[in-house]
Amino acid sequence: MTIQSLFKQRSSIHFKQLSRYMKYVLNDHFVLALLLVLGAAGFGYSNYVQTIEQGAILPRFILLILMVGVVASGTITTLMQQADIVFLLPLESEVIPVLKKSVWKSLLVLAFPVAFVSAAAMPLLVVTQGINFNIWPLFLVTSVLFKYIDLNFQFMSFFQSDVLKKGLYTHAGKMISLFGFTLSIFVGLSFGLFFSLIIVLIQFIYSKKMDRNSNRLQWNDVIEKEENRQQKLFRFINLFTEVSFVESHPRRLRWLDKVIDFQSGKSPQPHYFYILRSFYRNPSYSGLVSRLVLIGILLISFSTMIVLNLMLAVLFLYLIGFQLMPIYQQFKQNFYFQLYPIQETGKIISIQRLITEVLAVVLVIFTLTGLAKDIYSGASLFLGGGVFILMFTRLYLPKRLKRMEQF
Repeated sequence: MTIQSLFKQRSSIHFKQLSRYMKYVLNDHFVLALLLVLGAAGFGYSNYVQTIEQGAILPRFILLILMVGVVASGTITTLMQQADIVFLLPLESEVIPVLKKSVWKSLLVLAFPVAFVSAAAMPLLVVTQGINFNIWPLFLVTSVLFKYIDLNFQFMSFFQSDVLKKGLYTHAGKMISLFGFTLSIFVGLSFGLFFSLIIVLIQFIYSKKMDRNSNRLQWNDVIEKEENRQQKLFRFINLFTEVSFVESHPRRLRWLDKVIDFQSGKSPQPHYFYILRSFYRNPSYSGLVSRLVLIGILLISFSTMIVLNLMLAVLFLYLIGFQLMPIYQQFKQNFYFQLYPIQETGKIISIQRLITEVLAVVLVIFTLTGLAKDIYSGASLFLGGGVFILMFTRLYLPKRLKRMEQF
């Protein structure tokens, strides 16, 4: 078996694995919620664009951060494994061309979100710069080129043994895209495109020089980055269905001890104390809530309709509550609760209490966001969200958890 056929086989297995899990991720609830979020975001965005004047600075500054963030996200899919450092090390000269091809394969996948965001950004650029929408392909090519530059710098970092140089190569693409998008957004689209083409040419010349220098591949770093990439992907999938090979590394957060003690209120229920710590220490849950709350705040802030704000608040409350239900798996993985003489009903009660408290805090944040605009918006969010939380946690959640307990 050649190196090329080996990595083709790995690629086939990897995508078959992802396709098997995607049917659980793209379920009816998630697709419906995603469509509602995109529709609400598009409606609020169109209303916001109409309020912007030509030459406005703040909208373009926000767009600059968004574009750099999109380009900076995503890494090279190398599909390297721990065993490769032993069995493929003598064949390094054959592995490097495969890694070069992985840069282009990764670009084909990561270009789709870049293209989507660049297309969504054009109405704002049309208004602020007074240009025609027909030159969108110019901005699209610029954005994709900056993504290629970032991936190419990531590939160059695979050959750097020095920590300082490795960090420089890793972040060079982000810094260059920041400067390039500044030219595109604040000066003109043609300036950003010209700058990106120059950088691509410089990278091409420099990569040829690196080939002549015959730098050694840093196998441990490449394998570690690939493992981190896959773990991030599978942790996201684990929010929808159980993934057995997800590695969780809880962190000791001493500053949360007082918060947890206060929230538990010296409760005699051991299930609640355990699940509360699991929620805070596992970024798959606490990080998910933080991201959804941040997105909800932004959408509610840009929306001007009270009914739409209420729909968004209820939607995000549902998403948070629904995505926290798999935390029930923490009890299945802990055999101590099967050994100790503790009533099993405490599991459902503890998860029900935790989700109720989390949703209540999120509702308060959404209400304050609505009150920042007007009192009617804040009042509608508080009342409507409160009714939803009661119905979700008292009617839907216990039945759903009992059904999960049977499997």
